[in-house]
Amino acid sequence: MRVRKIRYDGTPAQYPGLLLLALLWAGTVWNPASRGQEAPARPGLVNVDDEGVFEISLGGRPVGSESFRIHSSPGKVEARGEIHLRVEQNGRTMDAQSFPDLSLDSQLHPVTYTWTQRGSQSSRLEVDFRGKVAKVRYKTISGKEDNREFSLPPDVMVLDDNVVHHYQLVVDRFLAMGGGKQIFPVFVPQEALPSLLTVEDLGNGGDKAAGDAAGLRHLLITTDVTHIDLWLDDQQHLERVSVATAQLEAIRKK
Repeated sequence: MRVRKIRYDGTPAQYPGLLLLALLWAGTVWNPASRGQEAPARPGLVNVDDEGVFEISLGGRPVGSESFRIHSSPGKVEARGEIHLRVEQNGRTMDAQSFPDLSLDSQLHPVTYTWTQRGSQSSRLEVDFRGKVAKVRYKTISGKEDNREFSLPPDVMVLDDNVVHHYQLVVDRFLAMGGGKQIFPVFVPQEALPSLLTVEDLGNGGDKAAGDAAGLRHLLITTDVTHIDLWLDDQQHLERVSVATAQLEAIRKK
């Protein structure tokens, strides 16, 4: 068993999952100095209740689905999902089921996170954000444990590999902070990778790329290496996630 204390050195852990939404962060290094000495962001109390199913496609071909539920109760928010992916890599077809479970406080700051993968290759990841450092415990597909500790800002957000509904939580936090244009520190647990992202409201007008005439709200997420388009309905529910550079889409089923 190893315990490693890390103030991010630029090297992700590269935990073995099916990385569709993971590649957004490659080359983006979190630098605390870039945010100055501002106080942690403190949105008002957030009440979130949402559930649904996203269909995920890569290069126009379906590769899986994600069902999720986000539920608020006094003092906390729970976000859970069940993800099924079937992807061809190097001539092989890989199947995986994963189960992310994120617990947050009523201001959408993370408290604990677990991610479990089942299938031919099973593994488990646990993160405890309580305390001065975030403690990460990863049980690899070989049965070994890799334990790490990270110094993260108290207002960090979790945005993990292949977990579409985590973008809904980014939306909820963004709206609770007043919209406009905002910068958030994020942590990608499966890659043990901190980063920064910018969220900007581009207004309404529909998703022309998806053939919609009008009515959807457009948010743009940018990092140093890519951008992600989010489309929301009039209830501020996430309807579509699009990463053009990766030919990746996740669309909510009606």
